[in-house]
Amino acid sequence: MMQKVVQKGARSMSTAPAPMQSVFDKLLSKSHMPCVPLNIEFPGVPALSEGASVDTEVKQTTLDNGLRVISQDSSSPISSVGAFIDAGSRYENHTNSGISHFLELIAFKSTKNQSDFKLVRDMCKIGAKVVCSTSREHTLYVADSLREYMPQTLATLSDVIQNPKFDKAELMQAREVYAASSDARAAQADVQIMEGIHAAAYFNNSLGLPVYAPKHNLPLFDEESLSKHVATFFTPSRTVVSGVGVDHSEFVKQVASTFNSMPKGDSGLETAKASYTGGEVRMHNPGSNDPFAHVALAFETASWHDKDLVPMCVLQMMMGGGGSFSAGGPGKGMYSRLYETVLNRYNWVESATSFNAIFNDSSLFGIYGTAEAQNAGQLTEVLVDQLIKMAGKVEGQDLSRAKAQLKSAVHMQLESQGLQLEDLGRQILTYGHVKSPADICASIDTVTGADIQRVASDMLKTPVSVAAYGDLSYLPRYDTISRAFSA
Repeated sequence: MMQKVVQKGARSMSTAPAPMQSVFDKLLSKSHMPCVPLNIEFPGVPALSEGASVDTEVKQTTLDNGLRVISQDSSSPISSVGAFIDAGSRYENHTNSGISHFLELIAFKSTKNQSDFKLVRDMCKIGAKVVCSTSREHTLYVADSLREYMPQTLATLSDVIQNPKFDKAELMQAREVYAASSDARAAQADVQIMEGIHAAAYFNNSLGLPVYAPKHNLPLFDEESLSKHVATFFTPSRTVVSGVGVDHSEFVKQVASTFNSMPKGDSGLETAKASYTGGEVRMHNPGSNDPFAHVALAFETASWHDKDLVPMCVLQMMMGGGGSFSAGGPGKGMYSRLYETVLNRYNWVESATSFNAIFNDSSLFGIYGTAEAQNAGQLTEVLVDQLIKMAGKVEGQDLSRAKAQLKSAVHMQLESQGLQLEDLGRQILTYGHVKSPADICASIDTVTGADIQRVASDMLKTPVSVAAYGDLSYLPRYDTISRAFSA
């Protein structure tokens, strides 16, 4: 095809289209941005104002309806907001067991004001991240976005909390997804061990009730039961709205204007006190692909409100532990007791880790170990020995190292804005006020070796709880394990 040429005086102008730049040309072509050395200010960027500072004081306000609002500003361009609700598996019963966790799956589905498609599209357009998670005591709705979009993300949280639709088609799909995830969880040893140790420790009550819904309960989670659950627990008196990277006065205004239709509910709703029983949950599964026997031994210890909470946390740091191939590895700064006296001594131990699970009125402290099935008996003996030795003499170097590690962990966790947000919300739900990192570290400094021995001795006086998963052909009987602690 001939290209058209227009004569204009002595010049000729082609009307042919300019060739399109290929993808490789775009990727490899030289940037038109100026090349500016790092020691020179970039042109066109407004200068920072001298002496600008951010008020990082933690501020708290209680609205007229009883909803508590707490926030802390930061220099971050990201705002993190969340609603923390006193609702979890400990408040359930056998007929609705797992309803809180199922609600987590459908948390951001259709509401009475918008479809799930619109909700997802609107959050994607502003680059917001929304998450719902549940535990034995709490349900959390959290959203992160640029500061300018905070009102929109907060409005979304308030909508899904106050106006869930529980569409039949969405519920049907959610049940199928949940059933599939239940099958996957059944093969996860660590999940089964943690569920098992709680079931053993608090037999048939409160903290011993399962977090995850059994399959036979899924058909019961319909619009009526879910709406009743929300109306009962998602009330102002049981809710804290928290924000990090927000201006408190503006945040309070936004919360007041969006969280204005929560059901009053029963503020006097009674919570069954945790009753520690001790006992055993044994999940014998010799035909699985997992060649290891997983064993956890635990005792009751200090709750969030107990004076021995901080010494117990120091003890957990002192025991430490991990896997035989943990980052750093034995001999590379891993000085915890379980590394020095278990993982470095017994090459057949795959892992040995101390753990604690802290709640409002009770807590668990224990050791979780794994080894090949034929070594399950020896593994149990080693774990028993380590737990008994906790009540023995505490070396000064071990204590000072554990205290330093715990203080470091407190500060490093609060470097994450998400964890900072959770800390604010959980502390208000637990204590009604916020303890500063300085206050917590001051409490850690006061811990003595005698405190560690007292905490260990007290917990060893409670009945042992045992959870085991895998090929348990060589695992000792519960009464044999229990007698070892009273010998």
